[in-house]
Amino acid sequence: MAKIGLNNFRYSVLTEAADGTPSYAGATKPAKAISCNVSVTNNEAKLYADDALAESDTSFAGGSVTIGIDDEDTATMAAILGHAVDNAGEMVRNTNDVAPYVGLGRVIVKLVNNVRKYKVEFLYKVKFAEPSQEDNTKGENVEFATSELEGTVAALANGDWSKTKTFDTQTEAITYLEGLMT
Repeated sequence: MAKIGLNNFRYSVLTEAADGTPSYAGATKPAKAISCNVSVTNNEAKLYADDALAESDTSFAGGSVTIGIDDEDTATMAAILGHAVDNAGEMVRNTNDVAPYVGLGRVIVKLVNNVRKYKVEFLYKVKFAEPSQEDNTKGENVEFATSELEGTVAALANGDWSKTKTFDTQTEAITYLEGLMT
């Protein structure tokens, strides 16, 4: 299996029931996907007895996700970061703003035995942080700059933190991904 592409980010605001059952407000496409890096942190414990390893455990502790997008439009940034947009279309950042938890998914294009497959990767609970801003003047050559958003990945109260499924067509994959957020 070779990964050959990334596309179709989708997010939705999460409402989590006390038992960990998630519900979402409908899938939204934030922008075109450039990159995605999910870094998982695991708990590790080892018990030694009679001078040997008797038990060990490795379990999900949390993680982080960094997504690269081609545009940071006002409506998306306000929704993901918990900011307000006023009647003039201005996004107002306030120190008291609280970013909501969102579900975040993407489609990864794979090549398996010379056949394209479309793998959906979905994170149930992510909270994004305000991104840093770096801007440069245009020089002799134009250089594209894009935005990255960093988020914290957490597990739901029921322990679920991620879901994945592979499809034969991109249409099936996108339909499935959007269905996770309805």
